[in-house]
Amino acid sequence: MRRILALTLIIVLSVTCIGSAQAMLQVGSAPPEFVLSDLDGKEVQLSTYSSRSKAVVVVFWSTWSASSAKALRRFEEFHQKYKDKGIQVLGINAENQTMSPADRENIRKVVQEIRITFPILLDRELSTFHDYQVIALPSTVIVTDGKISYELPGLPLVGTEEMFDFLRVLAGETPRQKREPGYVPRHDAIADASLAGQFAGKKQLAMARSLYRKAIEKDPQYVLPYIKLAEILEKEGTLTEMEEVLRKALTVDPGSIAAMSSLGYCLAKREKQKEALGLLEKAVAGDESYTPAQYYYAYALGKDGRIKEAEGAFQRAAGLNPHEPLLYLLRAEIREKAGMPAEAAADYRKALELKLRIQR
Repeated sequence: MRRILALTLIIVLSVTCIGSAQAMLQVGSAPPEFVLSDLDGKEVQLSTYSSRSKAVVVVFWSTWSASSAKALRRFEEFHQKYKDKGIQVLGINAENQTMSPADRENIRKVVQEIRITFPILLDRELSTFHDYQVIALPSTVIVTDGKISYELPGLPLVGTEEMFDFLRVLAGETPRQKREPGYVPRHDAIADASLAGQFAGKKQLAMARSLYRKAIEKDPQYVLPYIKLAEILEKEGTLTEMEEVLRKALTVDPGSIAAMSSLGYCLAKREKQKEALGLLEKAVAGDESYTPAQYYYAYALGKDGRIKEAEGAFQRAAGLNPHEPLLYLLRAEIREKAGMPAEAAADYRKALELKLRIQR
């Protein structure tokens, strides 16, 4: 038990100092540049395509993700039809933190089976995966005019069709369904939130907190800064204020799965299990591909003493994104309290291993 508690201390000091991915990058923000190699070793750079294409579609996937093959088939069909209309598809494989020869062979096998003709790139240390704050596999990011214009975690039925409709419009076709203009945050609010994220990454939490508050002041409808501010408040141990901020976020956007999930997690930490479970059940039902909702729900179940159900929910979360340190940290806490010391220790080690690799 002492060993577990020591590991807990290490994890708390190293993992909680940098927040987990709660949402993909904001629409309207600049996409992180990347230079990745394909299966034949040829380097591919995002800006090479984004500078000469109407749009670049970046698809994150893996061979172990149940929905990735389906996503790749859809995008291959799209690529064959629209590759000459200025839409470039790039597949980024996020197989494992370190890529083995067996991983490469599995990737090549999937590419051959589906007959993929667009570039497939290897994210060997998952640096691009983390830069884009991917929360589930598959996930898609669309870049137009040097900005992120669309992002979709997972492969939800309705969201996927809306995304392909968006792409058809970019290719010059008439949309199949009427699409209302989506909300886009103010550019200066996005800039403040982006800078805040950089300060948070450097552990300069006071600066990050101030900039997130400025972003909220400039655009009160912009939900992401509320969630990121809440993460900082959690690190500082001010859970009451964290709850207040997240309740404001949910008031701003009652349908926000991210705000709903984060508030549910906060309530679980504050031992308000009934309300926490209600919110998290709603979040999971609203978007099963949103990984934080899954592991926060698992955590709340565990805190409520429903260990078997919690184990199943944690497993579902790992099926969406096994590269998230917080998933293992939360499961370790539940397992330790449930009298499962060996399993808890393994999870603490896994969380630390993943976080240290992210920080390299």
